[in-house]
Amino acid sequence: MPMKIQVKLYATLRLNLGVAGLEIEIDKPVTILKLLELASQQLNSDIIPELIEDGEIMVGTILLINGKNIFHAEKLETMINEECEVSVFPPAGGG
Repeated sequence: MPMKIQVKLYATLRLNLGVAGLEIEIDKPVTILKLLELASQQLNSDIIPELIEDGEIMVGTILLINGKNIFHAEKLETMINEECEVSVFPPAGGG
């Protein structure tokens, strides 16, 4: 059964893309990195370079799953295995 993931974009991502968020359906658990790739495909704009550098979350980037920072979990390997809300704040977006 597909899971619906709500992806909310903030700050410069929202301004530059002109959208506040999107919904992604997944059939199986995915990492947060894979979810960002799926979001980029759906948006027709690669948002990953604005968030990740050399395989690491950029300083100032905040990625939340249901309000919990993935930096304190498995970082980019954090699994999404249920319907949830993912909030994406690019660097300098959180003040």
